[in-house]
Amino acid sequence: MPLEETLGTEAAHTLSRLGGGYLLRAILASAAPFDHDYSLTVIYLAIVQANLAVDGLGEADGADMVDDGEPGAPRRPVSVHALAGMLHMPYETTRRAVGRLIEGGFVRRISRNGVVFNPDKLAEPALALGAEAARRETLRFAEQLHRAGIGPGAI
Repeated sequence: MPLEETLGTEAAHTLSRLGGGYLLRAILASAAPFDHDYSLTVIYLAIVQANLAVDGLGEADGADMVDDGEPGAPRRPVSVHALAGMLHMPYETTRRAVGRLIEGGFVRRISRNGVVFNPDKLAEPALALGAEAARRETLRFAEQLHRAGIGPGAI
């Protein structure tokens, strides 16, 4: 059964409104280390998600995983081509953005076809503050859903 039928139209609209606000606040909170370049921010977040095999963006079966003993490992390398497809962005735009992320030390090229996020960069104040702000926004979103009566018990 579709979620809108399960929740009801009003709750589905509330969920959509709250989700849109959360998405915008989370991206804004995450963008500071990237000079508020939102396409660069989204590409970095997609690399992290794909490396960690989150939300079906990769398979966590251990194949091709990079485990260099650093925090955040193991990580699954993701290709620029896969990122461009995942984000529905032109390949060249994605390639240039990944190059900027490599130059900034945010990601590392592991092979000709794959990049992984640099866990050392996560400890730097700008990324740490952005991650903390995004975490707070996630908790805020969860609280808003709870107050609206939308949550695991409602679905």
